[in-house]
Amino acid sequence: MRSTLALIQIIILALYTQATNAAGSERIMRVLQPSINVPTTQFFDGSKQITLDAFRGHFVIVNFWATWCSPCIMEMPSLDRAAEKLAKNNVLVIAISQDEGGPTQVKIFLDRLKLEKIQILYDLDSKSFRDFAIRGLPTSVLLSPNGKILARLEGNAEWDQGPLLEQIRKLTAAYSKE
Repeated sequence: MRSTLALIQIIILALYTQATNAAGSERIMRVLQPSINVPTTQFFDGSKQITLDAFRGHFVIVNFWATWCSPCIMEMPSLDRAAEKLAKNNVLVIAISQDEGGPTQVKIFLDRLKLEKIQILYDLDSKSFRDFAIRGLPTSVLLSPNGKILARLEGNAEWDQGPLLEQIRKLTAAYSKE
């Protein structure tokens, strides 16, 4: 009985992963009127408190995630690859951990995935859920160089290829011309 239940769980997880990956490859961000200022939420960078204002002058993809969120884990490698591909477009990728354990808990996860291009911040007070109106994880926003929210995506995605990567390149190019 136990082995049958375990097999069913594995099959369900495999089907969910397959469906999520297929859906994630075709997702794009919802473009917003760039009139919403970035909240001044304080985040911890491992040594001090900072706000997202520290990244003004760059486009920033801010990804809210947690180590216990399987869709978050699935998209992290593609976010890291996207960070490398988008660097020449003046785009930074910052992942803000919602884990209550902070850097200690997250470090083990980060070491295992070998993420090199994403900057990790920590939401130790869990204020970003309210401040950014997050309904679930992962949630990502694209910020303009002057601190406005340009676009939003709820759920996981393939960031380093396909329609989403192309959309980000077009949005940043168009906004840079203004």
